[in-house]
Amino acid sequence: MLRTPYNPEGFLELANKLLTDKEYDLEGRTRTAIGRAYYAAFLVTFKKLQELGASFPEDYRIHKAVIEKLTAKDGGLGSKLNALFDYRVDADYKMEAYVINLGKTCCRFAEHIISRVKKLR
Repeated sequence: MLRTPYNPEGFLELANKLLTDKEYDLEGRTRTAIGRAYYAAFLVTFKKLQELGASFPEDYRIHKAVIEKLTAKDGGLGSKLNALFDYRVDADYKMEAYVINLGKTCCRFAEHIISRVKKLR
């Protein structure tokens, strides 16, 4: 049975909801929200760049390849996606990193990236 692919913008919606959901630990929900915000922006960018003819490696290098190709099209957007990637790495792997104040910033970055990436030609 074929199904409609998941819209990665749903990750950003989840990230925003997590930031205000007091049912969960503040740090845990913030770290998770940062990751979801990154993946929303990354996946929308990946899909758009593919539509524009770009190809990517099918392994861990895909993240930096997407950032590099976005940077070639729009340096400012590429820089924002790269910053979001770095924040996501900190949130996921560096438990000593202070990320509490980064959740809303990462969601705004993702919203901005998604909005602008959709307009790329």
